[in-house]
Amino acid sequence: MMPSLQHKQIDMDTETERIHSLQKYSILDTPPDGSFDRITRLAALLLDVPIAIVTLVDTDRIWFKSRYGLNVQQIPRDPGLCASAILGDGFYEVCDAPSDPRTLANPLVASEFGLRFYAAVPLKVKEGYNLGTLCVIDKKPRKLKPKEIEVLQYLSDVLIDQMELRLAARTAIYQQNNVLSIAAHDLKTPLTMISAWAELAKMSKDDPDSVGKMSDEIVRAAGKLNIMVNVLLEKARKEAGDIQLRFQKVEISNLVEQVVKTNEVLAKNKKIRLETDLRDSLIINGDSDRLTEIVDNLINNAIKYSPPGKRIFTTLHEQDKFAILEVRDEGQGLSDEDKKNIFQRFARLSSTPTGGESSTGLGLSIVKSLVEAHNGEVSAVSRGKNEGATFIVKFPLSE
Repeated sequence: MMPSLQHKQIDMDTETERIHSLQKYSILDTPPDGSFDRITRLAALLLDVPIAIVTLVDTDRIWFKSRYGLNVQQIPRDPGLCASAILGDGFYEVCDAPSDPRTLANPLVASEFGLRFYAAVPLKVKEGYNLGTLCVIDKKPRKLKPKEIEVLQYLSDVLIDQMELRLAARTAIYQQNNVLSIAAHDLKTPLTMISAWAELAKMSKDDPDSVGKMSDEIVRAAGKLNIMVNVLLEKARKEAGDIQLRFQKVEISNLVEQVVKTNEVLAKNKKIRLETDLRDSLIINGDSDRLTEIVDNLINNAIKYSPPGKRIFTTLHEQDKFAILEVRDEGQGLSDEDKKNIFQRFARLSSTPTGGESSTGLGLSIVKSLVEAHNGEVSAVSRGKNEGATFIVKFPLSE
């Protein structure tokens, strides 16, 4: 509910940020809520007013999350009392609206509604923005006493606590879903490898030596799966993005070579050739399991998005006290838009898997988080669509 805004100047940048904050709380246009309704009823009873409202000030309207003594769901934002109340940092009061220059021409005052008294406290959230108000209205002039103002402020604090708790709950659910999505992505590769090696073993049943080698690969993939399950259990106890690493000296060349070998069966199934140049023996400080995850994601991703018959090149060399890992493919390449979004969670790029594989849009965001946790950098370069792509990872060398 609201006064003319002529006496206040709205900073449009701040207003844009305020609206963004309001949307983050996902409260606009939600069904009635008993906890909010109890607060408006309590405000009306304690302050002896006929109307109490929880308002949220949107771009062009004032929406009522809860209303006591009023049947209207929303009103236009201008002119309005609530739109004025949120421009300040504290208690806002109009004691006798027809004689107050701020509200003399307000439609709620001049119309049959006959508003005479309005008092409000802004709902200021943790980010520092006033999203709306808890306001009380009367059709006769009055002035709140200090104790009554304190009651209104206290009830607004309860409302803000409700909003913050609900936002925290939604955030926790989102983070939990992220952990589950990452787990599904991470577990999919070793499961696919086990299945592929098993199929090859069936076709090679008359060649015991080949079956033995394939069985070794199945055991290796199963071991990797077991490590990932343990990592998942660890992640479940941590907030999303809080990566726990166990640093030790790692011979990165050997690690990369092993990861390439574990991906050979997937490449072979698509007639893709894996080529390597890992001549430099380089030592870095890192978590071997997480480093394996980084390299595996990059090579597996290159296989997934490369057409049959192409090649994937994995190289490792030293440069300016960094180990430089490059994974280059001859696949679908990256558009300019892809380059902007490629390391974001759940990014959907213009390329699609070439062998019917599924994609969660998480692999490269995981790579970025893990690389940065190792004080490294990751980037992607491509000359454009159908020109292939190269992923470059830099790790500081161990001193």
